[in-house]
Amino acid sequence: MESNINKEVFFCSAASRYFKEQLAGTAANSNAFILIEHSNPFPEKIIEAHFDKDWLREIQQLAKSLKAKVLLTRNKKTNFKDCKISFVDCKTFRYFTIHTTIDKVTSIRLGDQINSPDTQWQTDPFFVICTNGKKDKCCAKFGFPVFKFFESFNADVNVWECTHVGGDRFAANVVAMPFGIYYGHVAVEDVGHIMVRTLLRKIYKNKFRGLSRRSFYEQAIECHLREYLQNYDIDFEIHTHLLLHEGNHYSVDVTTSNNGHYILDLERVAIDYPHLLTCKAKKQENISKFRLSRLEKIES
Repeated sequence: MESNINKEVFFCSAASRYFKEQLAGTAANSNAFILIEHSNPFPEKIIEAHFDKDWLREIQQLAKSLKAKVLLTRNKKTNFKDCKISFVDCKTFRYFTIHTTIDKVTSIRLGDQINSPDTQWQTDPFFVICTNGKKDKCCAKFGFPVFKFFESFNADVNVWECTHVGGDRFAANVVAMPFGIYYGHVAVEDVGHIMVRTLLRKIYKNKFRGLSRRSFYEQAIECHLREYLQNYDIDFEIHTHLLLHEGNHYSVDVTTSNNGHYILDLERVAIDYPHLLTCKAKKQENISKFRLSRLEKIES
């Protein structure tokens, strides 16, 4: 019988770390999130969750119309009777939560709550950590220890396991809500830094992937500019205006919330990536990144 002792086990996140892949500009694009508490083990796809399928399709259609991502969530307080449904608006840094029971979930009309003037919005930060091994084994292997470490903190901050947030090879993936701040390749030693920085309304730069409400191109601009300015305030805003786009070259005019004005030149480059992009992938693919070629401050 052939021995499996020396059989190599591939983990896409470990490969990405070994390759020292740049994290900047890799956050999945979403303006909002719909979070549905789910007591059973996470399925690979949202539609496979233990809720009425027609209601789930309505939720997914609503999410599509709002450019939102649907996530299933759970933590140690989750049970088989109650259910929390949250809508997170990453553009306004706020969210609300509906408390219901599983047998009454189908009566929830989330769209009405989003648009109601009576909705009670919250702004306190919380975290979701992808642990969905059904989607990719790296999410469970690297995500669950990070979730437990977050959970062990005595801070008055809610922490949830969740389904796939995007970017298997960047596990462990953490999203700081309601800001939509994505962190990747998070290890247990990063948890305290992320927790403290978020409570101070700062971004932890070491594992920063980007803001979900920005495109990959805008995320890259923001990451390069924040690095140049060493400004990691959550409330720091940028506004971009594309001046020139020729082939893979981009020239961008950027203004900031603190009255800064800059010109950035970026090159989109293809990188030969020698590993599979996910644990389930069947063939290798190249990756692309936006590299900074010029950053000039414009004096007023």
